[in-house]
Amino acid sequence: MQEIIEEAKPADFEKQIDRKIEELEELKEKVREERIPAEIVESRIETDQVLKEEKRSLLGKITEKRLSESEIERILKELNIALLENDVAVEVAERISDDVKRELAGAIVKRGKVEDVIKEALMHAMLDVMRQEKIDLADKIEKKDGPFTIIFVGFNGVGKTTNLCKLAYKLKEYKPILAAADTFRAASIEQLEEHGKRLGLRVVKHTYGADSAAVIFDAKKHAAASGSKLVLADTAGRSHSNMNLMDELKKVVRVNNPDMKILVLDSVTGNDIYDQCKLFNDAVGVDAIILTKADVYERGGAALSAAYTLKKPILYVGIGQNYDDLKEFNPEEIVKNLVG
Repeated sequence: MQEIIEEAKPADFEKQIDRKIEELEELKEKVREERIPAEIVESRIETDQVLKEEKRSLLGKITEKRLSESEIERILKELNIALLENDVAVEVAERISDDVKRELAGAIVKRGKVEDVIKEALMHAMLDVMRQEKIDLADKIEKKDGPFTIIFVGFNGVGKTTNLCKLAYKLKEYKPILAAADTFRAASIEQLEEHGKRLGLRVVKHTYGADSAAVIFDAKKHAAASGSKLVLADTAGRSHSNMNLMDELKKVVRVNNPDMKILVLDSVTGNDIYDQCKLFNDAVGVDAIILTKADVYERGGAALSAAYTLKKPILYVGIGQNYDDLKEFNPEEIVKNLVG
């Protein structure tokens, strides 16, 4: 960013010193030409040294700068563009810019430290957006009297099934039951069954076109009977245009009253994440988030937009295709990627 800084310099006094020094330089030239007495020259040279030291001392004291309003506005404009280019939703970019503006207003910074101050203000604003109350999933499962039920929701193709199985692997000590409640997408049941075989976990299924709510209900019954502490339920992917599936999802939640609804979001989605978050939160309420494809798309705008829109924690980020490629969300790491 280009720096436009206001400096409170005593300019007139400095010019006076410069003029005196120039006069002394002229005097030295005359000494060489006219042979002015040595005692006069020595006196003037001493004055010359005093003036130069005074100038250095004066300039050395001017070590602080105040950011001007015009510079702050310029910074905010560039910041907005940078945030949007990193797939941060417009509403989120505006919120962050407002926070940065408040922190920079009237800021006095050390000479050469303007960029550091701007970065610090930006990091504070971003972390304030992304730091939500953490969820101790293991603690919640342990304390639940009966199976703890988690329903995975999200758009088509975001990786709900894959990340459900990653979480099952992470929480395998609770012997999770997998509910194949996506009875809409072709091969979805077989996909979950294959994962179940690899993980050594039971999959509860019905036929395609069956009632998704009933699948989850049966999975909960089986978990209670078998002593399992956890039910992880897959659901059909939704879209903006298919409101019938969204109505079905509302029924699934109403009938089964899950302990947690995890929204799975694709990091590559970009600005559409804001709308997806609003859609699912308005329909069924969202308790937590998993971000997928964080390994191939490190900009971080998706995390910022999701956290701001939902005011809910991001539990994990997907970083690959293996079952153990699910790591806890680290907001500081995301901010570092964004700010640079």
